[in-house]
Amino acid sequence: MNNDSLEPVIESSLNDIIQNRLKNYIIQNKLRPGERMPTEEYMAENLGVSRTAIREALRSLEALGIIEARQGFGRVVCEFNFNAILRNLSYGLAFQNHTILQVTEIRKALDAYFIEMAIQNISAEDIAELFAIVEQMREHSAKNLNIADEDYAFHALLYRRCGNPLAFQLFEIAWDVRLNAIDRAAAIEEIPPGTSLEHQAIVEAIQAKNVAEARKLILAHYWNSEQRFRRQIEREQLRVQLADRKSEMENSSAGKRT
Repeated sequence: MNNDSLEPVIESSLNDIIQNRLKNYIIQNKLRPGERMPTEEYMAENLGVSRTAIREALRSLEALGIIEARQGFGRVVCEFNFNAILRNLSYGLAFQNHTILQVTEIRKALDAYFIEMAIQNISAEDIAELFAIVEQMREHSAKNLNIADEDYAFHALLYRRCGNPLAFQLFEIAWDVRLNAIDRAAAIEEIPPGTSLEHQAIVEAIQAKNVAEARKLILAHYWNSEQRFRRQIEREQLRVQLADRKSEMENSSAGKRT
């Protein structure tokens, strides 16, 4: 096995450096998914570091989905995908205080672009499932029940049919960020009227394989949602302001009496 790419580490900050050396080793030795990495002893000796430092770097590479440990076989190179990176991205974005309108804007752009590919790959069974989801959405709306599960199922099916696995992952990230938007509670305090009808119209356009009409309906659906979100957020902000003002007046009156 060629060890030319495993040069001794002299720097004192090891983890990132060792990771980079090991990634370079994989590339330069053209290791394919499923092929075994060198032993910890071999790596430690050639890099001039401790086996503890090697293990820490290997754990980091495992977390990134670059390698994996197989019992009784050792560590092997993984088939690269964005799963680990996107999971961390989704987690990180949850702390960024995005607004529901910002997330909706991203979803609108993604949906409008990928609908063409989804229509190209959609099947009759998929169309039937979409209509069934819309019917369930209508029934739940009539009972004033939450329709988030149906909304997710509807759009997730379309993303699965667009032929781009990364697009589906981006949709899921946007969905997760939406669930953690700072103003989500204020924006989605009630079931939007007409949502099931909007989704039904989209399915009918998809069934007719009318890309332009489906895209127009999707954009209209998001425009309606954005307007509802804005109104509901403004109402909540006004309610909070009035409550604060009332509290200030009550505190002021109590102070005068004392």
